[in-house]
Amino acid sequence: MIKQAEVDKWLGDFLKRLRRGFRDRLIFVGHHGSWARGEAKMESDIDAIVILDRIDSHDLDIFRDIISSMPDAKNLASTALLSVSELQVWPRFDLVGLFYGCKVLHGALNGIIEKTKTVDLIDSIKVIASANLHHARHYLLHPHELGKVVHNLKYPFKNCFYALQSWILLKENKYVARKKNILKILKETDDKEVVLVAKDWKELEEDRTKRPLYYIDLLERWSRNMLLRLQTTKIKSGQEHRRRCLTLDSLKKIKS
Repeated sequence: MIKQAEVDKWLGDFLKRLRRGFRDRLIFVGHHGSWARGEAKMESDIDAIVILDRIDSHDLDIFRDIISSMPDAKNLASTALLSVSELQVWPRFDLVGLFYGCKVLHGALNGIIEKTKTVDLIDSIKVIASANLHHARHYLLHPHELGKVVHNLKYPFKNCFYALQSWILLKENKYVARKKNILKILKETDDKEVVLVAKDWKELEEDRTKRPLYYIDLLERWSRNMLLRLQTTKIKSGQEHRRRCLTLDSLKKIKS
């Protein structure tokens, strides 16, 4: 497994080549993912997002050549390339990770896009929970070799962790980067369990094969309950809004 110093050098070299290849057209470079969070494992790649002022076919050629020139790019490089205009119309719920847990290597996003808001965090959780629910129920309701298909759920479980990061941001206005730290905060048993599965995915391979139904049931149950929690939170928010409106109306009547 490579070390943090080697990752830092890889990113430094990558940034130099981006600056040389795109010059002042390079708007933003950010580093995110497990290495940025400080919880990388043997199979972890190096995640980066690159924003250019615009993108045409020649730019794709330049970027492809830069990636190809990087050491062990096939195993290490995991990048996203967007133009400013593409970023501005990108679904807001998909940009949460750009503002939380992303290390800025070059440039800034100020004046390009606004920071994600409460509604974006809610939408992010909804998208993850609904996609996971569909995934799990498809396996539960249709004929499948569960001992095989359960191993397809790595990213749905990882996304549970991202959804819970957004949930804690919503509830406590606190961003928690690492799985081991979020486990100290979570209170619901299933919340803790999905994070543990995401955290120890590789180590749990044999157990998943032996009892796949446990993992599929867990994902279905967590996703279903998360959507219910969001519904309850929405109702509470509505009640709070109505309460404030009633208070303001009462104050107006008193003043008049």
